[in-house]
Amino acid sequence: MHIRTAEKFNKAWFFAGAAAVLLMLAPYLILGENSVITYHDQLDGEMIAYILQAKHLFQGNVLPEFMGGALKTALTLPAPAFVLLFLTGDYFAALVSMQMIGSLCGYIGMYFLVKEFTDCRGVAAVTGVLYAYLPFLPVYGLSQYGIPLLAFCLLQIRRGEHVKRAFGYVICYALTSSMVLVGFGILGILAMWAVGEFVHEKRTGAVKQKALRLGGAWLVLLFLYILENFTLIKQMLGVGADGASDMISHKAEYVLTPVPFWERFIQNLLQGGQHSEDMHLYFLQAAASALILFASVWAFEVFGRKRAVKASEVQKRLAAVIGMCAGINLSLAAVSALWESAAGVALRSRLEALGAFQLQRLLWLAPCFWYLLSACALAFALEWCRQSCGVLQRLGAVFGLLAMLAALGITGIKVFVSSDMKPNLQKLLISDYKAISYSDYYAVGVMEQVEDFLARYTKQDKADYRVASLGIDPAAAYYHGFYCLDGYSNNYSLNYKHCFRNIIKPELDKNEYLRDYYDTWGNRCYLFTSECPGYYTMEKNTFYFNNYELDVDSFKKLGGRFIISAAYIINAKEQKLVLLREEPFETQESYYRIFLYGLAEE
Repeated sequence: MHIRTAEKFNKAWFFAGAAAVLLMLAPYLILGENSVITYHDQLDGEMIAYILQAKHLFQGNVLPEFMGGALKTALTLPAPAFVLLFLTGDYFAALVSMQMIGSLCGYIGMYFLVKEFTDCRGVAAVTGVLYAYLPFLPVYGLSQYGIPLLAFCLLQIRRGEHVKRAFGYVICYALTSSMVLVGFGILGILAMWAVGEFVHEKRTGAVKQKALRLGGAWLVLLFLYILENFTLIKQMLGVGADGASDMISHKAEYVLTPVPFWERFIQNLLQGGQHSEDMHLYFLQAAASALILFASVWAFEVFGRKRAVKASEVQKRLAAVIGMCAGINLSLAAVSALWESAAGVALRSRLEALGAFQLQRLLWLAPCFWYLLSACALAFALEWCRQSCGVLQRLGAVFGLLAMLAALGITGIKVFVSSDMKPNLQKLLISDYKAISYSDYYAVGVMEQVEDFLARYTKQDKADYRVASLGIDPAAAYYHGFYCLDGYSNNYSLNYKHCFRNIIKPELDKNEYLRDYYDTWGNRCYLFTSECPGYYTMEKNTFYFNNYELDVDSFKKLGGRFIISAAYIINAKEQKLVLLREEPFETQESYYRIFLYGLAEE
């Protein structure tokens, strides 16, 4: 009876954690497309990649809607298999599904990975929930969420347990993650792990089964990543005759700015990198304090000739895992900082377009190891409390445990505040909450009006003309099926960048920030404006263009006919632009008020 009760209690931890993870989806189900969704690097870029790649999944090598007809490598999918979710045409449901799959996978993986080393179901469940709530972007699929489960499956492969099921997940991870963003780091670590196992077993004279199995997992990942990114790899190597290999990427003009090594190293270690912030600082501080406290008590009792604190086998194992995780993350932080340092930039500048490769994405691996370290530190404190004897030992154990629990609470609050659940709950509770929503960002209800008007005005399909957006992210136009000249891409033609620059040259000449932003980076190929630089979502009734300038002839040369503007252009006539309808397109609830301009001869 006691054993059955314990088993039920252990299962309760797992299902309680899973329920807490599923709870985060409730606001999306209630609010629907009015939900608040992180739009930077998600709604403005990767969502459009899924939408357009789904439309042309088995249709050649070009995306005709994108930037005048860019190659598909301009929008490489970060999680290729998830493009299947977008074939239904319900893009919001596809995004929410990716969030659900990612969060659940993150929870399950972290739960079993922590349980593997601690056997503390409560610690595993709490750590798993925190990991599932981290503000990773769902458009990256399992690139980040899936790492803990991949680590757990690799441990099973190494031991020879549930090998088929574990290899099944390895395949799944390869299909739902990005080689460019995180896969290269996993391949590198796994290769070092397999070689380490081989050397160790050779030294001990054991059969090299562990190394062979890990090597097999490495080969599976490598093969699938190459298969998914075959066109991109050909472009990088300059081989083939499909157009991609002949294209010079705009990355060739990237200007890399070095960052002091130690400044970046500390930032990487304590805060993480872009899109990999995990709020681990409080856990790290508490874990370090608890371990220092334990070492101090142990040293005091040894040198005081009293009964020494003897670490149990459990504590030794936990301390080893903590040391391993800390060592890995120190290495990731150092390599990433070196890549961005003066020495790294000097090397990268010789690699042309390859120098733009973001090796600092290695930091996407760090959250998994930070949370495993934190869980093991908490389990260490619990074990210390269980096995301590003597007043000093018990006091140290209690203080260590309290430090970890306090860190757990603070981290939980910070994770919640950083997640999309917070603004969505606020939107549910506050009727006039102003955060821009999914439907706001894509101008749902407004762009349909523009679409209907242009259909009547031109009597043509959208494929027969090209548009560009001003004061509204071009993602909204792409979302509604328009063929656009502007866009957000990290790998398009250098020649196209130069052609588009002619259009926006008058505005670039007015503003040094915009000029450097475009010329030295250029991922955003937008109609920039010096009157409001760097702002692409102009809410209605808040702004108008007083002196906007563009090169209309260059716009026409690229095939442009219409400009979708989120604000009124006072000097439109001087720019040979005609307002096609005096009344702007909007709805009562819409975020945008759209003014539609055509070329003067229209």
